[in-house]
Amino acid sequence: MMDKISLQEDLERVSEWSMANNMALHESKFQVLSYGLKRSALLKELPFYAEVSAYSTFNGDLIFPVTDVRDLGVQLSSSCDGPFSIHIAQITRRASLLAGWVFSVFRDRSPGVMLTLYKALIRPILEYCCLVWSPSATGEIQAIENVQRCFTRRVSGMAGADYWERLRRLNLMSLQRRRQRYALIHVWKTYHDLVPDSTGMKKDFDEGRLGVQLKNAPKYITKADTKRANQLFNSFGVQAYRLWSKLPAEVNSCHTLDSFKVALGVFLNSFHDRPPVRGYPVIGNDLIKANRKV
Repeated sequence: MMDKISLQEDLERVSEWSMANNMALHESKFQVLSYGLKRSALLKELPFYAEVSAYSTFNGDLIFPVTDVRDLGVQLSSSCDGPFSIHIAQITRRASLLAGWVFSVFRDRSPGVMLTLYKALIRPILEYCCLVWSPSATGEIQAIENVQRCFTRRVSGMAGADYWERLRRLNLMSLQRRRQRYALIHVWKTYHDLVPDSTGMKKDFDEGRLGVQLKNAPKYITKADTKRANQLFNSFGVQAYRLWSKLPAEVNSCHTLDSFKVALGVFLNSFHDRPPVRGYPVIGNDLIKANRKV
């Protein structure tokens, strides 16, 4: 209840600020999305829940809770399956439909043409803002990876090769490995003040004989229910520390972004890239636990 009062006060301050600065807000577009523990789900079944949990705008309109909301192209959800389960389902569907359109319009199946179309039209859909929604559940990782798997299967010269072999022949990274790469690049940019320090990790950087290291990894609440604890453990704020600790000094100490990307690419290519795929044996593609290629 105290959280609701605090949020209502914040909403009123924002409205007062907008009025003082002659900036109109589209209050009809305001939405509220709430997250809670399992026991809070019972409260939502009560007939008066919507009225009790609603917020009022400066004009007196009520803002009722919603189950999902779209913010800057990312769909957030209060679903117990995960806050981004709806978003992942939507982007995989969009990417699959667009891949089908590509194959229906273009007859040329050569790797050069197909990969150009894939990288320009399809892969950006699957990677937009992935630092926010990067999945940890095997089923969601497989669903995203399946788009690239199906696409590469129809490229000329790939007949008979399994997905892992197609990645090697086409010089592609798995989408899971690319998300890990994006996370590491973001950490490097944070250290060099190229992006805002949204997770507060800047204070934890320490430069020594092992290069630039991240100390004091954030603690996550182990007493929370298992699903919530896993979501927090697999969030960028926690995983960034674990991924960065894997980098050797010659990689994490690069002083320019281009040199860091090159060194990071060489380092990542020294590990097997075998993401979880439906119908394949589950080997695991966790960069933190992975072994280098022999």
